[in-house]
Amino acid sequence: MSLRTDRVRAVGLLRYRPGVTNEEAKANGPRLVETIKSIPIIQKNLLKYELTFKTERLGTTLASDLGLQEADTGVMVVVEAETHEKIREALTSPEYRKIIAGALENATSMDKYHWFSAEFMTVIDK
Repeated sequence: MSLRTDRVRAVGLLRYRPGVTNEEAKANGPRLVETIKSIPIIQKNLLKYELTFKTERLGTTLASDLGLQEADTGVMVVVEAETHEKIREALTSPEYRKIIAGALENATSMDKYHWFSAEFMTVIDK
């Protein structure tokens, strides 16, 4: 098993501003995604754009069950493309930046929003 380089990803991790709830973020997610996927450069360059919202529905959290510290991240964004250059072109386009800036000003601040580019290794895919 090796790192895949035929497809690459970028992952964004977002912590909410104080007072923003996960429910508020999830309520705005579908509208944001519809706007994002209508951008031509996003359609052209990206193979995948996913939003993941933190959910803990059991009596205890997964982190506490594992004896780990809770993550303060509320949302994860995963984008996938054939190259890092295509991701960079899509996510730095003026259209995307304008939409994201407007969406983020209500949920977080720049110091609470982080991105990294990655190659990945699929361990299980059923």
